Amino acid sequence: MEPKLRKAKLMLGLKGKKKKKVNTDLVLANKGAVDSGVEGPPEASALQQGQNWEDQPGTSAVRTRIIPNNKRAKLKTCIQKSEGKPRSFQVCINITEARQLVGENIDPSVLLEVGDEKKQTSVKEGTNAPFYNEYFVFEFFAYKEVFFDKVIKLTVMHSKMLRSFSVGSFKVDVSTVYRQPGHQFTNKWAVLTNPGDISTGVKGYVKCDISVSAKGDAVKPGPKASDAEEQIDKNLLVPEGFPSERPWARFFVKVYRAEGLPRNNSSIMANVTKAFIGDNTALIDPYVEVSFFKQVGRTSTQKSTAEPAWNEQIVFTEMFPPLCQRLKIQVWDEGSMGDVAIGTHYFDLKRISNEQDGDRGFLPTFGPAWINLYGSARNGSMGDDTVELNEGIGEGVSFRGRVYMELAVEILSGGSGSESKLSRAVKPLKDAKAGKGGGTGGGGGGGGGAGAAAGGAVAADDDKGKAVAAEVLPVDSPPVLDADNNETFLLFGALFEATMIDRKIGDKPISFEFSVGNCGNVLEPPEKNAPRPPSPAVRRRALDVPVGAVTPGASPASPLLPREPPDAPPTSRSTTPPQRPLIVEGNKYYMHLPLEKQKPCVSVLSSWENRAYRLHTSNMLDNIAVLFEEGVASAAELHRKSEPGAEHLLETVLREFCADARSFVAAAEAKLKAEGKSSYLTQLDRKRLTLCKQELESMIGEAQFVVERKRKAGGVKEMLQHATKLTLKIRFLVEEPQHTVPDVFVWLLSNNKRVAYARLRARDLLYSSSREARGIHCGKIVTLFLKPPGKRVADLSVQAKVDVYLWYGPSADSVHMLDDLPEGLSAATGGAAASGPPAALLCAEQHTFQLRCHMYQARGLIAADASGLSDPFARVTCLSHSQTTNVISQTLSPTWNQCLLMSRLLLSGDLQHIWKEPPRVLVEVYDDDALSKAEYLGATVVVPEVRLASDPYAPPTLQYSPLHCGSQPGGDLLAAFELLQVHESTHQSLPPLEKQEGGIYTVPANIRPVLSTFRLEVLFWGMRELKKVQLLSVDRPQVFIECAGKILRSSVIQKYKSNPNFPTLVGAIELELPENEHLHPPLSITVVDWRAFGRSTLVGNHVINNLKAFKYTPPPALPAPAPTPPPPKRTEPPGPSAPPEPGLYPSAGDTTVTAPLTNQDFLITVEGEAPPATAPPPPPEEDLKKTRGGAAKSTRGRSTKRKKRTIADESAECVIDWWSKYYASREKQAKQDGSPFTEVFDKALPYQGLLSDGIDSLVGGVSDGDKKKQKGKGTLDPNLGPATKLATLKLYNKELEAEFGSFNDWVNTYELFRGKANEEEGATEERLVGKFKGRFCLYKLNEDNAQDWDGDTDAGDFRVSRGIPPNGLVQVLIRVYIVSASNLHPADPDGKADPYIVLRLGKNEIKDRDNYIPKQLNPVFGRSFEMQATLPRESLLSVVVYDYDLVGGDDLMGETRIDLENRFYSRHRATCGLPTEYSLDGYNAWRDGLKPSELLSKLCRDHGLEEPLFRPGRISVADKVFVGKTCFMHEDEPLESYEHLSLKVLHRWAEIPAVGCKLVPEHIETRTLFHKDRPGMDQGQVQMWVDIFPMDLPPPGPAVDISPRKPKGYELRIIIWNTEDVILEDSSFLTGQQSSDIYIKGWLKGLEDDRQETDVHYNSLTGEGNFNWRFVFPFSYLPAEKVIVVSKKEHIFSLDKSEQKLPAILSLQVWDFETLSSDDFLGTVELDLHGFPRGAKTAKLCKADMLTDGTERISIFQQKRARGWWPFAKSGELTGKVEAEFHLLIAEEAEKNPVGRARKEPEPLPKPNRPDTSFSWFVNPFKCFFHLVWRSYKKYIIIALVLLISVLFLALLFYTLPGAISQKIVNG
Repeated sequence: MEPKLRKAKLMLGLKGKKKKKVNTDLVLANKGAVDSGVEGPPEASALQQGQNWEDQPGTSAVRTRIIPNNKRAKLKTCIQKSEGKPRSFQVCINITEARQLVGENIDPSVLLEVGDEKKQTSVKEGTNAPFYNEYFVFEFFAYKEVFFDKVIKLTVMHSKMLRSFSVGSFKVDVSTVYRQPGHQFTNKWAVLTNPGDISTGVKGYVKCDISVSAKGDAVKPGPKASDAEEQIDKNLLVPEGFPSERPWARFFVKVYRAEGLPRNNSSIMANVTKAFIGDNTALIDPYVEVSFFKQVGRTSTQKSTAEPAWNEQIVFTEMFPPLCQRLKIQVWDEGSMGDVAIGTHYFDLKRISNEQDGDRGFLPTFGPAWINLYGSARNGSMGDDTVELNEGIGEGVSFRGRVYMELAVEILSGGSGSESKLSRAVKPLKDAKAGKGGGTGGGGGGGGGAGAAAGGAVAADDDKGKAVAAEVLPVDSPPVLDADNNETFLLFGALFEATMIDRKIGDKPISFEFSVGNCGNVLEPPEKNAPRPPSPAVRRRALDVPVGAVTPGASPASPLLPREPPDAPPTSRSTTPPQRPLIVEGNKYYMHLPLEKQKPCVSVLSSWENRAYRLHTSNMLDNIAVLFEEGVASAAELHRKSEPGAEHLLETVLREFCADARSFVAAAEAKLKAEGKSSYLTQLDRKRLTLCKQELESMIGEAQFVVERKRKAGGVKEMLQHATKLTLKIRFLVEEPQHTVPDVFVWLLSNNKRVAYARLRARDLLYSSSREARGIHCGKIVTLFLKPPGKRVADLSVQAKVDVYLWYGPSADSVHMLDDLPEGLSAATGGAAASGPPAALLCAEQHTFQLRCHMYQARGLIAADASGLSDPFARVTCLSHSQTTNVISQTLSPTWNQCLLMSRLLLSGDLQHIWKEPPRVLVEVYDDDALSKAEYLGATVVVPEVRLASDPYAPPTLQYSPLHCGSQPGGDLLAAFELLQVHESTHQSLPPLEKQEGGIYTVPANIRPVLSTFRLEVLFWGMRELKKVQLLSVDRPQVFIECAGKILRSSVIQKYKSNPNFPTLVGAIELELPENEHLHPPLSITVVDWRAFGRSTLVGNHVINNLKAFKYTPPPALPAPAPTPPPPKRTEPPGPSAPPEPGLYPSAGDTTVTAPLTNQDFLITVEGEAPPATAPPPPPEEDLKKTRGGAAKSTRGRSTKRKKRTIADESAECVIDWWSKYYASREKQAKQDGSPFTEVFDKALPYQGLLSDGIDSLVGGVSDGDKKKQKGKGTLDPNLGPATKLATLKLYNKELEAEFGSFNDWVNTYELFRGKANEEEGATEERLVGKFKGRFCLYKLNEDNAQDWDGDTDAGDFRVSRGIPPNGLVQVLIRVYIVSASNLHPADPDGKADPYIVLRLGKNEIKDRDNYIPKQLNPVFGRSFEMQATLPRESLLSVVVYDYDLVGGDDLMGETRIDLENRFYSRHRATCGLPTEYSLDGYNAWRDGLKPSELLSKLCRDHGLEEPLFRPGRISVADKVFVGKTCFMHEDEPLESYEHLSLKVLHRWAEIPAVGCKLVPEHIETRTLFHKDRPGMDQGQVQMWVDIFPMDLPPPGPAVDISPRKPKGYELRIIIWNTEDVILEDSSFLTGQQSSDIYIKGWLKGLEDDRQETDVHYNSLTGEGNFNWRFVFPFSYLPAEKVIVVSKKEHIFSLDKSEQKLPAILSLQVWDFETLSSDDFLGTVELDLHGFPRGAKTAKLCKADMLTDGTERISIFQQKRARGWWPFAKSGELTGKVEAEFHLLIAEEAEKNPVGRARKEPEPLPKPNRPDTSFSWFVNPFKCFFHLVWRSYKKYIIIALVLLISVLFLALLFYTLPGAISQKIVNG
């Protein structure tokens, strides 16, 4: 069906008189504006803009846009979408490390929550920068919508003895991650914050990888980079384009009120209550719950009302922009038995905000506006799916009320003016909050609701990690929109056709109900008559205006809405009168309504706010989008068929798009100007108009750029990509987030029960006087397929096919509602409702037609039987007739070749209308089952070609129509349909049909395709992986190839077990196929197994729908020795003499490549090559050699520091092994990934073969040339020094098959299926029964070559078997190297696994169980295995990873399978990868059996080329000359060796014309592991490679040793000399003097058990401490990976030590010793031993910012010794300085020169010279007195003593004086 004429868009193509019509339309619009105030000026300007554009020359050069007046909506072949099913998903999170955590000496662990699942990492002690490297997998089985709303939350917990505190958390929702490229964030830093306390800022960073994958997604493992130097703020975990610093914001969700909620809830108790209190009270207690990003807030509950008013706002505090896409609003009904959801709505924040910079962007804003809720049917039936529908899963089947609300966002940090407005608006809310005591006290419906809200908050906060409850505050209700603002809308519908009514519901009278919102709902009418009828004055205005405004252009019908007295509201008639359906002729399952004579009509009046302008804007955009998409699609189709017109068409489409967009921009500008002051445009309306305007303006720019750019470069393909991007952009703008009018529902009522429904968007039906703003279905006949509500069943669940004419618009415009009716219909008048919309449409004329359905064939049907085939028949239904084709048994590509006749079809209406837009025909395909009901396979809708009696007859053309089964494709149907008018008198004039026996008509010859003779050749190679069939294994299989009714049989494999290949290789068959390629029938491969007594059983089958791939293309002629022009792929001048011209892509040949041999360079050039596009043209050869030599010298002498460093680093590895090569390759890959060339390479994919070598030289740059040298031996050449560049290999991060096209360059592998196809997960795996390897070749036979074939048809002449090896048995030696595995899924309860490798090949199995690796998810196996095999018997290698369990069986973790046979025979030579360099021994020894020169000769022989010519300095292959060095010094004698140059030629084999292809380089491939219980879900990756050597060639070299490197022993000796400026924590209780008892702790991260402490320097009064104390830390270390290897048992019960690789980080901490309480932490310093700042020379120079600023960093592994001062810090403050000395030794040296820990022997350290004050007062009280008291208060004490003595003296004096005196007196 060709695309319909372009849709109504701009009224531009109308010439002459019709132009006037435009103006009348405008008048109308302006008069209408009196009422609506919307549609005036914008449309006017839009059209004027349009007219100006029309006059511009050249813009509409190709076709003017004439508006086709279609009466029917556009054809849609998919009649029903199947609902989404729950699917498998997994979230994989790798927590690498955390940095800069806030807190002192914390013990952090990371708690991960995804949805409701929680997992936790281990706890690391005493560090603010813990290193974890732990991997977690969360598996889900859920609906996509539900899963994507789940939140991934990372919380860092500080675990204390009894409870833990949250340091900070980070959240991101799943959909944000899924939208990332590759569905993942890798190596990103998540910013931790504390939502409860937003003033404190960042709490730290966690480095993690998060990936989300659905079933079947390929996960690309990201590079694991842990670099101490990396900048955290450059790699934050936020989507592209988000700011790195995100401010906090408050999201205000204001919920005002709701209306139209269902009056009774659907809980069981409701029915009981109803019985007591009667029907008229509302039985629901609604409240609104808003959830956003794991925070939930709810309003109060309003009791017993269906129209609640809440006037509350829910405030969320979240960072902006949030890493969350959707905000969920749910209305719930509070019930005694549990709450029930009433309806759900989602806000997509992307749609209500704009993230652009400057004045373009705007914060999320919404409303105040209504949102409509949809869900299950409103009658209180309880069903299993009602809950799901009301919770937002699936398409709602009924309107469930609407909520009036508003959303605003306020950024909390001081922002720009736009924010201050918001904050002003928020102030009153805050006052309200203050006044109401927290806002919950006076909540809506009584205290109960408020309590509930508060309770919700408490409940949500019970756990620190849980959702933070939002605040709930009261808010003033918005100004009430007065009723004047409402407008009455009229929905008018006429039922044209109702057929395919299910027999089960057809025995009762049926009627159709149309409803908008609750208006028109018969079973539950709205509470008021018509919702808020407008005030009389308004109504009069609304109804009067059109009467006067009937212009000459409009139909002069009487006004459709009467002038009624103000009190009586207009009536609605929302259902058609009940009618009994009749049985369809020719089919007992379906019924139809006889509607030929009169078409019943409905009209529904409803009153809504007049916000139609939003829908008009949407429609205008939609119209632009539809036109543009159609244009791009047709251009893409032309391009696909590679027709020349594509480019021109695309340019036109883009130009038209620009014109459309300009007119929209003008309209938007006018609207913004006109409505600038008006109150009812919400913030979002204005912003959206501006946004659409700006976006379209930028799109116009883009489109023009694409058109301009095309002239320069690029092609149609690139233009199409750009255009497709534009279509997506404009599609995004179309959806309007602020709802206005609810959707329209059409329900089929049978016996007053709701049976089936269809839902239409209101905006598609909306009328507008301007053509481009009208809905696409407005005034059109729409075909609806009504489906039952609720769960969809797999088969066709259509209950009726209905054609309705629909019109929806303001009643002011109702005069236009019949404008677009097809001709030949008249409104039925008379009766009571004479003045309103007609009750029925009468049809005067009827015509008799005959429908002929020429059902030719179908392809690609769904398998419905256990055999993996179907027994298909087709059923065709049109109006009152239905016919069925024959059943064709056991096929997926039936050829019916049958004509179905439906005579005497009565069609009503005008002949011209029928001719233009005939009724649609529905074709369903079923599978016939003898015992049960026929099973549905798919359906499609087609449009017949009409032939009127007055026209001459022309046969229709066969066309493919796609079949759809639910949402999945169900194949294609090839058929033609013609509708022929029958005149009673001239019955003979119809063309005759051929009738066969049984009364069946065949498709007439003039309709069947024209056939030609083709020859199909088939190469039968063999069968693989056949499973058991009917409990017996297959032993004697045979293949039948069936195409176009002919069958070609292969020979029978006699004994499948011993040789699964076919004895005869080739077969051929002649076929009669259509000349038109697109009509070629499918080809089916069927395999049967011959059993005893000549029985055969079907094994499985495979259908190939498209034969295009098998078209024979003759191979290019092999090049003659003379120089010939090159094949078109290479950009290279024809002869050696021509000047080089720059190529488009840097190809391998473009770069000169140096190869590492000896100290001199040697070159490979191809004569007459083009230079690389990126480099300057190369100088002549000799100069080049000089420049290369010069560059080499300069690099060698460049940086001694660099040189020293490498020596130091490598001192540990004097011997270079395979791992050196591996790490060198990894570095090179990393460099390459970051290089600017990668993009060029991506674009040059077709040239991939040419790039293999170019990359090395391009990436390495010129200076690399020299470094690539490698002595023949594996040791380092002393004079070359460390600058030697190692040979590298290619690291593929995917399977080798993905890189080299499954190696199917010689045969294809077809999977055979058996059993029923269904949509269930993993079904295809179970249906797969084996594989057939073969190859097809199809070509047309001409008269002359037909004779040749008869002449000699010996197998040698078959085209299909050229270049195919014989298929006998081959003995091979196989070596499998397993390097490592990554991201394995945990198999043990502790979140780890103990993996080991099992290899299976045929009956051989190698189990490597003893070498399992304990407690590792990223194990390094480093194992190689060798086995012998016979191809093809043992061609499938399985690499399986198991988890070792001591008790019980081992668990399967994942497996991957490799087809060795394809690799063995492939032209890419995947048997043994080609190394980059040729060495005889050492780490890079040549391991293939044949040397490079022998390989080159063999390749030439195999491809029929002449032998290569080896001449000194050059090798010529197929007239290409490769120049390079072939003379080498060996033991001081020159020696000719062609091996190095031959290897370079092999690397560039792709350049050899005609036969060249890329040969597989030496590589490591990354294969994904899968698990049969979780099909399609990635279970981890394994890095490996396989070598295959045929036994008949010379034996290969020894296997490469890849056993993992053992970590080396090191010893780090640290002497802590002194500390300075340590903060003083204690104050003396006597004197208040500050002091600290200082000591130092130190340990290497991961070796916390070996923590060492100095002694205590007591009573330091200045912060100075003297220690002279030695720490000795022995550790194991891997220099290449720069990690410390820690092997220890995780707990007492562990059987094995588990290995952890950690960065080498030293922690030193300074503490204050306390005798009675726990010690106080004073400060810490963490030094990365690979790069820490040089110590300061003196304590004064030691600053806190030493660790952070860019001072030079040293590595202890290079320096070996270091001494200086380093700062201690606590929470970012400097708290002390330490003087330390580091010394690093290897274990052997350490053994020779041992030292003692602390100050012990050997090499004891002197005791520190500490001041006398340094002692513990607890132990020496006298000393303490002396130091603390005497020294400070000496003079006071002496004075005090003197005073005391003198006082005593005086006291004694006075005491004794009286006695003495009296004595004196007495005695005196």
